[in-house]
Amino acid sequence: MQHIELLAPAGSFEALKAAVQNGAGAVYLGGVDFGARAYASNFDRDTMKEAVEYAHIRGVKVYVTVNTLMKDSEVQSLMKYIKFLYEIDVDAVIVQDIGVFNLVKEIFPDFEIHASTQMTLHNKHGVELLKSMGVDRAVLARELTVEEIKSIYNEIGIELEVFIHGALCVSYSGQCLMSSFIGGRSGNRGRCAQPCRREYSLLKLNTDQLLKSDKAFHLSMRDLNTVGEIGRLIDAGVTSFKIEGRMKKPQYVASIVRGYRKAIDIYLDNRKVLRDKALEEEMEQMFNRKFTKGYLFSSPKADVINIEKPNNRGLYLGRIEHFDVRENKLKIRLNVDIAQGDGIEIWNKSSVDIGGTIRNIYINNKLVKWAKKGQVVEIEMKGNIQKGDEVYKTLNISLMDELERTYAHDKEHKKIFIYGEVQIEIDEKIKLHLWDEEGHTVYVQSDDVVQRAMKVPLTEDKLLEQLSKLGNTPFELYNLDISLEENSSVPISILNSLRRDAVEKLVDLRKTRHSREKTEDLRFTKKLESLKISSENRDEKITKQQKISVKLDTLEQLKVALNYSINRIYYGDISTLKEAISLCKDKNIEIYLRTPSILKDSEYEILEKLVKGLKFDGILAGDLGIIRFNDTYLKLPLIGDFSLNVMNSYTINSFEKLGLSGITLSPELDFKTIYKLNLDNALEKEAIIYGKTTVMVTEYCPLVQENQCDHKCRECRYPKYKYHFGLKDAKNVTFPVGKDYWGRSTILNSKPLFMLDKLNDFKDINIGWLRLEFTDETNSEIEDIIVMALSNMNNILTGKKSRYSEDYTNKLKDGFTRGHYYRGVE
Repeated sequence: MQHIELLAPAGSFEALKAAVQNGAGAVYLGGVDFGARAYASNFDRDTMKEAVEYAHIRGVKVYVTVNTLMKDSEVQSLMKYIKFLYEIDVDAVIVQDIGVFNLVKEIFPDFEIHASTQMTLHNKHGVELLKSMGVDRAVLARELTVEEIKSIYNEIGIELEVFIHGALCVSYSGQCLMSSFIGGRSGNRGRCAQPCRREYSLLKLNTDQLLKSDKAFHLSMRDLNTVGEIGRLIDAGVTSFKIEGRMKKPQYVASIVRGYRKAIDIYLDNRKVLRDKALEEEMEQMFNRKFTKGYLFSSPKADVINIEKPNNRGLYLGRIEHFDVRENKLKIRLNVDIAQGDGIEIWNKSSVDIGGTIRNIYINNKLVKWAKKGQVVEIEMKGNIQKGDEVYKTLNISLMDELERTYAHDKEHKKIFIYGEVQIEIDEKIKLHLWDEEGHTVYVQSDDVVQRAMKVPLTEDKLLEQLSKLGNTPFELYNLDISLEENSSVPISILNSLRRDAVEKLVDLRKTRHSREKTEDLRFTKKLESLKISSENRDEKITKQQKISVKLDTLEQLKVALNYSINRIYYGDISTLKEAISLCKDKNIEIYLRTPSILKDSEYEILEKLVKGLKFDGILAGDLGIIRFNDTYLKLPLIGDFSLNVMNSYTINSFEKLGLSGITLSPELDFKTIYKLNLDNALEKEAIIYGKTTVMVTEYCPLVQENQCDHKCRECRYPKYKYHFGLKDAKNVTFPVGKDYWGRSTILNSKPLFMLDKLNDFKDINIGWLRLEFTDETNSEIEDIIVMALSNMNNILTGKKSRYSEDYTNKLKDGFTRGHYYRGVE
């Protein structure tokens, strides 16, 4: 039978128990540090050790998240934490940072590593690269289709983990900087403030014309639900089926796990798809923002977003037929059952939604404790409630109680089959062996010898009955081989004591799944120090002239930039790349192809054909896949773009080993952290000094909810790399939205990063390239920025003050940002 792992979230110990007791094959959880859900309850070290033992005893694996980007100052502490996880027998760590990955492989080569979805793994080239580096499992991007997943599995043959249920991010994971740039809370460091769950107005730029008068939740994704499609994922080669929800309650975990456990088992047993209306309603009741099958099963793009509400809808209860203001009673015909203690929410069109617990229910003026679907009832509720308001049941109290009982302390629902043999001979000690299917074997014997029976001898049935009394343990005796000499007499208390001793020994054996040697502290410290590569006390001054690069996407922008003595162009529009190359060659300026952060396998095939025969100088790599693709097909100089998330010296070192010729520093780095990086290797280092940063890359386009969309993303009616629309938030800040060559939406920061008047702060850092990025600027703005940058670069070594920068900052109509250079990120 094909092995399928059901992987459940555990944001608390109770949630872990709920997952284990309801059929999870593995759980993923985080410690109090270094995980991508900093606001979950998470586990301290003592609780983490207890959790690992609890799960292992019951045959469940534990994976721990360390899936955030690290600063050099944090890496030593992180590796000590990894050592702790290794020694308490955690089964695998989930990692985002390439530098951290290589450190773990170096120090703990037998520690299993899973590449987090934060690595933005969305094509076979990226997965193949990580497999060659030693990754054991790839957690794929949630934007892949089942067909794309199947193709990756067939070609690469690595364990694949796929999200099957729960919240979705509108941006590709690992490519979202919106929370970071708005409020300094980095999603890449586990502190996302969820700006995608806020209201925005969609408007036409330059006119400020709203496409709709009302604000809507244009970036709030529905919740994923694939319980009816689980067989297609199994057939696609998926190994691990992942449920999102480390912030959710234990009851939620219990419900969703048991539902998918049932669906998976039914399909594996008889290849049938589970159809269960009661289960579907239960999942909807537990939590939903409306459900979608997501990109996995090619849901229409308008059906992946819920623009109405960003929070739990629950079950539709009905529409208010009448509200008695004096008695605070609403009348409603029920669409589902209700009971006292249930929670409801009223969607009020004229004010804030009203929610609360049902205290009193009336049928024909008679107080009742519950009511059935179809009945007309009155419910006491205060607030600005109106006829016609929709009501939703957000909490089913009896369901919550029933789910809680599935993982209650006094009941074991998770049972492990064990086997045994017992030998009882007169004048000999009793010998009992127990073992499980994982190869753990225990042996116990009695202190005293067996006596001959004077009255009632021990029977096989009685012996089996006593040794099978495993009660509230995780075990169930599946088979017992009995060798019992006739007329043997054994007190029941001795049999019970032997059984308890054997079970305790088996429990102790099962706590540990891996034969790992404890790393001696001094040896570990020396090894860690030998790998330390940060430069914390650099005293030398960097006097080498820095160069200017320009990143842009259209011929119109390029023609403006080529009027000036810049050193390199990064160009994005493949459809006009040939002409762009010619223009750059005429000016004797380097031109690199800028590849996007998202490029699926079918698009790589197109890319290969489009660039064939073109003579450009190198590639600015937007994703990990381009590294493998370039090694195989192009063999050009390769510079990693900021989307590769370079935040520490270990990551820089890792990309150098992968053959890159340069890297771009993460825009989330601050000067204090940059100064401590080891930048003294052969790689070109580049920092961005101007531009509207891409804060989201999405498969979804906000225009699909409007009549502006023709649903032909690759052939969109609006020109690519043009920003005709924007999303305006509650503070009247507008984020431009456009399309790249491949039809994906890119959302820009509302304000440009502007560091042209602060170039002195870069001169003592070993960064050879300073980059200008142009997106929606006018030609005159591009000219101003380039002139200013070149002027300041020429003056920087002489100490002259710029005469352009101050005037220009005053005329930036929407203001500007210093990014994270001075404030850093949490």
